[in-house]
Amino acid sequence: MEITDAHLLNYIRIYDDVLNKKTLDVFLKICKKEPDFNEAGITHSKEKPNFINKKIRDVKSWNLINMGEESRTKIFWANYFCFTFNKFLKIYANDNQMPEQNWSIEDIQVLRYEKNGKYNFHVDHGALVPRTMSCIYFVNNDYQGGELCFKFPGMEKELIIDKKENRMIVWPSNFLYPHAVKPVTEGIRYSVVSWAL
Repeated sequence: MEITDAHLLNYIRIYDDVLNKKTLDVFLKICKKEPDFNEAGITHSKEKPNFINKKIRDVKSWNLINMGEESRTKIFWANYFCFTFNKFLKIYANDNQMPEQNWSIEDIQVLRYEKNGKYNFHVDHGALVPRTMSCIYFVNNDYQGGELCFKFPGMEKELIIDKKENRMIVWPSNFLYPHAVKPVTEGIRYSVVSWAL
């Protein structure tokens, strides 16, 4: 049997209308006011766990955590998105007729891509960051550029995921799914990313 990119496409799942509109609007307002966005790095080595290289990754991030956090608002959103990502990972497993999985959310980050912000092609799994599943939630779509695209090994064409607010994309984190965020040309792109072990 020949493996084609169509087989790989089956494991990239898109889910729309993830949050109700009122919740989405509140979260977007918080993203726009949040002062704690910092330059996001790349896991390069044990010696450089958050290496900043804007030629590869130019984005700001805000980690959503619920431990050791004083802000009840931030704790709420950390828990809310943890629940949401877990919910869609279960839906993903069911959609792909997988046996019940015991995935654990590793990290949740809100990303802010400003003009020229991008992330070159990469995969999410590695020796220093062992990940099984990747998730991206599109918060807004009132920007230009910033497309999420996948490039399958040995294939020329790229799969571009249409921008749509309130959309979740779930896929395996492994080497078969290199992906990138094209440079934002206008506006600000907000997304929430998470990975499961």
